Amino acid sequence: MLAHRGESRGETRPPRPSGRLADTDDIGRLAALVLAQRDRDALPEIRALLDGGMTLAEVLVGLMAPTARHIGRLWEEDACDFVQVTTAMARLRRLVHDLETLCLDPRPVDPASRRVLLVPAPAETHTFGLTLAAHFLAEAGWEVTTSVDNHLADALERLRAEWFDVIGLSLSCDVCLDRLVASVPVLRRASRNRDLRVIVGGPAFHGRPDRVRLVGADAAVDDARDAPGIVQSLLDLRIRAC
Repeated sequence: MLAHRGESRGETRPPRPSGRLADTDDIGRLAALVLAQRDRDALPEIRALLDGGMTLAEVLVGLMAPTARHIGRLWEEDACDFVQVTTAMARLRRLVHDLETLCLDPRPVDPASRRVLLVPAPAETHTFGLTLAAHFLAEAGWEVTTSVDNHLADALERLRAEWFDVIGLSLSCDVCLDRLVASVPVLRRASRNRDLRVIVGGPAFHGRPDRVRLVGADAAVDDARDAPGIVQSLLDLRIRAC
């Protein structure tokens, strides 16, 4: 469960531990729990999976992320409404917090740690991926600030008031791509850090490196587990360039 705590910054990530993988039955059960009309505690179900050999990383990326996508598809198919989806996403985010409390030792924030701001792209409504990225970045020693404001007002205010080394933006669909293209230069200009690094992630960028260049980002993250290594490599490149 603590597989990510020992990873060194800037080093090649070791092979992920093998263990029980999530399957469609696991995803269906978790989706039913978080979509239930009455709030049901899903933590015992997750603890049983951990006890059965599933790693914390697999729970987060192999189970909870696909569950969030599955619920999104149910919404698109009108099988559940907006209130149900919003409630389910809140329950999943709470479950991530509960798992961190259960499985990980508290880690004090190092005043010298680098800082990252994670926000959804303009008009983006899917934010669970940011929750996962925040988890793995915090585990790698980053000071993480997350905003769910999809109008970027909060992000712009924070960039003007505080120092961030990196900003990460998540985009799930093509509809909002043009807005993100227009927003990245605005975010860079607003930043106190003139050399702010920009990373992007989400289904809209999977297998599309051309879109990374289109929006003016420095890199893309396909898997939340890779976020710490990618953002660290960007900063290492900046140091070598200097």
